Amino acid sequence: MIKKYLLLSLFCFSAINLNSQSWKKLPANGASQERHENAFVQAGKRFILIGGRGNKPIDIYNTENQTWKKGAQPPLEMHHTQAVSIDGLVYVLGAFTGGWPEEDPIPNIYIYDPLEDLWIKGPEIPEDRRRGAAGVAVKDKKIYLVNGITNGHTSGWVNWFDEYDLYKNKWNILPDSPNKRDHFQAAIIGNILFVAGGRKSGSVEGNGFAGTVKPTDIYNFDTEKWTSTANIPTPRAGTAIGIIDEKPVIIGGESDAQEAAHNEAEVFNFAEEKWDSLPPLNQGRHGTQAISLNKQIIIGAGSGNRGGGPELNTFEIFAQDNTLNFSTEAILAGALKASETNLDFSKKTTRSVRISHKGGNQAIVITDINVSDNFKILNKKSLPFVLAPRSEFELKIEGDQNPGKLSIKRTGKKEAIIVNLNNKD
Repeated sequence: MIKKYLLLSLFCFSAINLNSQSWKKLPANGASQERHENAFVQAGKRFILIGGRGNKPIDIYNTENQTWKKGAQPPLEMHHTQAVSIDGLVYVLGAFTGGWPEEDPIPNIYIYDPLEDLWIKGPEIPEDRRRGAAGVAVKDKKIYLVNGITNGHTSGWVNWFDEYDLYKNKWNILPDSPNKRDHFQAAIIGNILFVAGGRKSGSVEGNGFAGTVKPTDIYNFDTEKWTSTANIPTPRAGTAIGIIDEKPVIIGGESDAQEAAHNEAEVFNFAEEKWDSLPPLNQGRHGTQAISLNKQIIIGAGSGNRGGGPELNTFEIFAQDNTLNFSTEAILAGALKASETNLDFSKKTTRSVRISHKGGNQAIVITDINVSDNFKILNKKSLPFVLAPRSEFELKIEGDQNPGKLSIKRTGKKEAIIVNLNNKD
């Protein structure tokens, strides 16, 4: 009883503190482009606004000088996605392309390099696991994709749950969630994956905003089990999710209950398995993503009414301590290094070389590995693949005594690294 009382007291104290704050305008020089059904993700000292309806260049907010600038245009229209950032690269998956109402799931993962301002077409998503409007979250540098819908806004909502190990380029199917849903976002806090809000698009004929999903689903990575808990107080879809005080906050959204986009911000207390309200947004919005950083939630863009407009380019920030704090580690590029500059095949027909990531904290995308015709790579890697910071991989090469070259290319402007084969000089 004492423990329960203390937990309740701590929650009430936290809730009172949070409710004494308010959403404030994000300070900015310049402005981003209006958009909705977009992603919004932090990578180092950048807030990056990606995609949405229509193929638009990305917008980048520099947290040091609080200035917006344009970035590279994605290689295709991408929307209804929750982007994530790992080791200085941004990943887009669980996304749609094309027009309403029968949008297509994008078959590949797309990777954005903020330092090079460059898009990379990444590995394919297994055909039988493709969907859009899904929740995406990260734990231990693995990406988790949950729920979504396969047939645009018409049908095919799923309760699938997948793990993608980007450094092994391996998909793993995990237990299905209790409830099917789409048009929501997910978060991982500690060992818990949190899923709330959303709808089953197309489940109510003639009403695309109906079919909202009320139960909250929680996956425990320790027990590897799902449970359903308290219903969300304001059922709605097109929501964003943030984290404040180690608690998930469901923000904004759209529903058939009102024309205007929702401005509610509702926080879930794990200890009491109950919901509470936070101060509402100044501008209701749906179809966007929120960034959580240093006890703050930043949200912007989206649509001001249910459906497709008006598209917004305003941004708001909710700070637990009522002070702005954008301090975070900068992204630093790494380099590729080979353990050998020349491999001699005069005494052995098989030799090995290690390719290492040196310096920096940003992962490197390897796009091509090639050897001269008289040589063969025995342990070919599926391309492209991502090399983690301070890691390495080995290539085993079979060949004869004729001269040749091994070439390893990465994305960006940096030249390929070359290993000579049977160089006599």
